[in-house]
Amino acid sequence: MIKLEGLSEKDVQICKLLWNCDSIEAVDAMVAAMPPKYKHRAVIMRELMILAQLDQVEDIYEGTTQYLQRISNL
Repeated sequence: MIKLEGLSEKDVQICKLLWNCDSIEAVDAMVAAMPPKYKHRAVIMRELMILAQLDQVEDIYEGTTQYLQRISNL
């Protein structure tokens, strides 16, 4: 689970809407359907959520690589 800190209440509401989508296509459709005054923030929230998820995947990859290196040296 990703964690974003320092978001406004509006940002949290946008993130909840986006998080409930079942595909990136659904997220893109949700963003496209938003009123203009929310659309820019929604794009930013979408990008932050994607980057947070990528960061989490990278951490898992690094941890797995370190573990495999340790056990290969046994």
